[in-house]
Amino acid sequence: MNQKFTRMYKNLCSKLGENNDALYGVLTIAASKGILRPTFTMMDKKQEKKSRQYTAFREALTGIVAFGAYIVTHKGVEKLVKPFCKKAKITGKENDVKKTLSLITVSLTALFVIPFICNKITKPLMDIVTGSSKQNKPNPVKDEIQPNFGGTKRIYKNNYTPLTRPVFVNSGMRIGG
Repeated sequence: MNQKFTRMYKNLCSKLGENNDALYGVLTIAASKGILRPTFTMMDKKQEKKSRQYTAFREALTGIVAFGAYIVTHKGVEKLVKPFCKKAKITGKENDVKKTLSLITVSLTALFVIPFICNKITKPLMDIVTGSSKQNKPNPVKDEIQPNFGGTKRIYKNNYTPLTRPVFVNSGMRIGG
């Protein structure tokens, strides 16, 4: 039994070592985040229900977008390896170039592609799912004009009043020894 387990473990490690690709790690992370984060968010009863629903939806959507974006960019890298190696006059190292380009595209996808897509589609999809539309939104707050100390007028929204700087002259504070 022990030898069988050792052999199986050795085969598993050697296969994972031979097929070491950045895609496997990020797909695992995207899938687990897309499943586990929304689950734990919905279990948090300390937050408001709407807040939990929005957060869980956003996390699940991010996981789905990440999973798809990683696969698409990886397939694009596979198609670019041969032309890239040909143009750079690299022969016999296509597999190494593929792994390096895969790592670079995984990083760029995580930094730029996934946030861009999620920012563009989260709000419209959330409106569709929750059934909210522009008709249910409250009227915008009218701007109020408040005087400024210099005699000019500034426009503030939502009755915002700027903070004044505290005066520490003769306030009894001692600094130093």
